[in-house]
Amino acid sequence: MEEKLSTAYKAVQTPTGAENVSAESPIKPLTLKQAIFTPDYIFMYIMFFANQLFGVIVLSRLSSMCTDIFNKSAGTASDIVSVNSVFNCCGRLAFSSISDFLVRYFKMDKAFARKVLYYFTLGAQIIVIGALPTVIRHESFTFFVIEIFVLTCSYGGGLGTIPAFVTEMFGVYNIGPMHGIILTSLAFGAVVGGITFNNAYNGKIADGMSVGEAYIDNIQVIFVIVCIGFVVLFLVRTNVEDRFEPGYHYSVCGKRVISIPPKEKGMKRQEPEAESAAPKLPETAV
Repeated sequence: MEEKLSTAYKAVQTPTGAENVSAESPIKPLTLKQAIFTPDYIFMYIMFFANQLFGVIVLSRLSSMCTDIFNKSAGTASDIVSVNSVFNCCGRLAFSSISDFLVRYFKMDKAFARKVLYYFTLGAQIIVIGALPTVIRHESFTFFVIEIFVLTCSYGGGLGTIPAFVTEMFGVYNIGPMHGIILTSLAFGAVVGGITFNNAYNGKIADGMSVGEAYIDNIQVIFVIVCIGFVVLFLVRTNVEDRFEPGYHYSVCGKRVISIPPKEKGMKRQEPEAESAAPKLPETAV
């Protein structure tokens, strides 16, 4: 009797694969190769690269910025770096939780809720990085620390939300390799971006530029890349009809603003023309 009840309980409580595919967020099954070459995944890769770039390059030099620009002691700089790590952790937890909150209580589409969070993280970085040169020139250490903490939260939030964003867009089938591939943008920014930043910074210092201005020139380049990432995020489609229709289509408030037909469409049009141009054989009388 107990075994029968246990079996019945499992049959009711255990969801099947078919039940996991809901009508609210349908996901088109794609192979790994198909998924990573979709426009949405490519745009997500660029967006994520822009979101993480400031964090992997500039935040790694936070201690040096505190001592070289603001003339703070090594102990103070070390304390700032330690506290900054807390904001990194809080950003990872808070932003991913907020996106879940938007889904549960505001009934947002899951993928769109993740996208909204990236609008916030990138938008916050644009505002803060845009104001950072003024803060550095005025040597306002308090405002500098506040801005760095905000940037670190945005950096951590982007890193913590990307697994959910990829899953909502493409499903769980290839989530492992797809998440790994998109994280290569983080490594690319750290290695290539870090080397480029250091070479440019050292070159400007060798030319006689002040430490603050050398940082500002490099930060302005990052600012442009973050702005590009914000624009590219707009092109990531969370609308199901737009994503699954052949070609590239983008709708805003139910109105289609971008419509690019698939390349195969032209070939399909030529086939009927070729058939009509072919000579017709006389019909055999019966």
